[in-house]
Amino acid sequence: MRQIFLKSLLTAAAMVSFSVHAEPLGKDGLPAAVTEQLYKKHPNATNISALTKKHFNQDLYQIHFKDGEESVIEYYRMNGHFFVTAPVIDASGVLPPATLDNLKAEFPAYEMQEALQVANPNGAGEEYDFTIKVSGVNWSVSVDGEGKIVGKESF
Repeated sequence: MRQIFLKSLLTAAAMVSFSVHAEPLGKDGLPAAVTEQLYKKHPNATNISALTKKHFNQDLYQIHFKDGEESVIEYYRMNGHFFVTAPVIDASGVLPPATLDNLKAEFPAYEMQEALQVANPNGAGEEYDFTIKVSGVNWSVSVDGEGKIVGKESF
């Protein structure tokens, strides 16, 4: 009985330590309601790719696209409703104090590729999404308003 319990415990611990691998979605991978709203707001959107994210306890799509010459990043709810536009920010300036320390502890030799600020459209608060590179692998990392890593996946 004790061996079964230990095996179960070790299996659970091993599963927790694995990171999630996410494939970016193309336009065809998004629900019709999301693409309809995107094209309503940006009729000339091209080069569309997306990742699933969670911010402020809401499941979202982080959508990257070109609108003319401009690169745009917006978040949409799963039902297609627009959530917020995310500006690219300088990671050295506006982050909660613990953020960079937490990233360095989790990814000791990371290289910052992109930092996004996700403002809460329903009230106060900001969260952040980072694209970092570690040993040639791209990671998408989400951080809450206190600087704690709340999601990470390689892609």
